[in-house]
Amino acid sequence: MYTISIKMGLWMLAGFISFFLLMYVLGFGYQIELLFFYFIIQILCIYRAIRAYYAIHPKSTHNNLWGVAEGMVTSAVGIIGFAIFLTIVLALSPSLMQEMRIDSVLGPSLNPFTAGLIILTEGLIVSLIGSYVIARISEDQPLTKEDKLD
Repeated sequence: MYTISIKMGLWMLAGFISFFLLMYVLGFGYQIELLFFYFIIQILCIYRAIRAYYAIHPKSTHNNLWGVAEGMVTSAVGIIGFAIFLTIVLALSPSLMQEMRIDSVLGPSLNPFTAGLIILTEGLIVSLIGSYVIARISEDQPLTKEDKLD
């Protein structure tokens, strides 16, 4: 179970960091509207991890708990890594932190640590809901050769 989770969690982390760096270079690093694309990256990685798990353990497809657990562990790897990365970036970039404070509801009380905790909390909530929905959808879909991770 953990091999798939770690592999897809690292892909998720790479997607998050790549997207963040691209948006930062383009000048959109502080845009809150771009969180939707992080959601897409996360859901795609969760879907891939759950399908790969079900391909290896086909008898688990009727027990959603294993699919949800796979999605949660996958997300934990990616989100914890990204929260740590973002905390470090915000601590090293006072200008980006100030831009985020201006756009944030928390205002002056927002700091790199609280920003990292917010990312962690949002990500884990999305992963719980997304993992449950994907596990429910995946139980009715037939498994294919492409579902296995090599």
